[in-house]
Amino acid sequence: MNQKQSLWNKDFILICLTSLFMFTSFYFLISTLPMYVTEVLKGSESNVGYIVGVLTITAVLVRPISGYLLDTMGRKSVVVVALVAFVAVTFAYNLATSLLILFLLRAIHGLSWGFTSTGAGTIASDIVPAARRGEGMGYYGLAGTLAMALGPVLSLYILDKYGFNTLFTTGSIIAALALLCVLGIKGFESNIDKKKTKISLNSFLEPRVYSLSVVLFFVNLTYGGIVSFITLYAKELNIANAGIFFMVYGVSLLFVRPYAGKVFDKRGPNQIMFIGFLALAISFLVLFLAKGYLMFILSAIILGIGFGIVQPTLQAMAINRVEPFRRGAANGTIFTALDLGIGIGSISLGLVSNTLGLSYMYLICAFVVIIPMLVFFWKDAKKPSTQMG
Repeated sequence: MNQKQSLWNKDFILICLTSLFMFTSFYFLISTLPMYVTEVLKGSESNVGYIVGVLTITAVLVRPISGYLLDTMGRKSVVVVALVAFVAVTFAYNLATSLLILFLLRAIHGLSWGFTSTGAGTIASDIVPAARRGEGMGYYGLAGTLAMALGPVLSLYILDKYGFNTLFTTGSIIAALALLCVLGIKGFESNIDKKKTKISLNSFLEPRVYSLSVVLFFVNLTYGGIVSFITLYAKELNIANAGIFFMVYGVSLLFVRPYAGKVFDKRGPNQIMFIGFLALAISFLVLFLAKGYLMFILSAIILGIGFGIVQPTLQAMAINRVEPFRRGAANGTIFTALDLGIGIGSISLGLVSNTLGLSYMYLICAFVVIIPMLVFFWKDAKKPSTQMG
């Protein structure tokens, strides 16, 4: 294989490590921050909701702006500044002595997260050879998957042994490792918009990936029902440790993502995406029918197959549709749809579960998957998946 098609070079390894450290630091607070709110700051469950949710809101608001700056000011410079802020705000949780201060820090954390996660994905898309984009973005996504498994486990261990101060400090150190990795990457600053065209809505969002963003929105709307309610559903099924669902789901992703990427690179998206949508629908149907461990775990396996196919394929398709200097806007657009899907899904499916119960909520999710599937095969399946760079 010639050098042009080489995937596992120094820069690709560094951006994967950047993602691993960055996401691990992020997931450090997913399971531990609610305890800090209630145990240390004596806040209520509603306070937890506001403080956890404000990060998603600020990340959504900033993603289109981050995409524009990545395309006009350069990838590396934007990501480095954002990671410096990410490290600082993670350490600053040590200074959060009130709910207001914590809320403000969480908002700033969301701003930096919007920039860093969008920027790292854009740098990865620059580094990966066009002919291996599906495979490469699949491997890149595995870093976040590993972090999703490692972060909560490691953070809970540190919290139990050493307390919150050590937890926040360790999280900032891990984020600093991500910063060091980015500094070692070339940066690909040639992939920027030298024309500096007049600012408009299209400067921040990429119209050519709107249909893919709609697909991603509805897919992640159903995922909002997983991240918000799978723990409660496990209790209904008398399953003691709901964490096994995410562990099995993560392992499934590890195996599926690289394979799905290779199929996309060789055969295009249609066949593999049909399998992905089908797997998602079946996984929610199995959850609806679950009565105990067996089907609960089986659902996690099938869900990993579905998301392991659909999300990286959509991201690779989005990158293929635009010029190199528009990759930031493309990533900002699809990541905004992803965040909105999870957020709106959590709220809307919560209302459904209050009325019909959790099992029927998951049954509805199985039918919701039909919407993005129809949109995809109506708007995107017939479009060529050629690479623009």
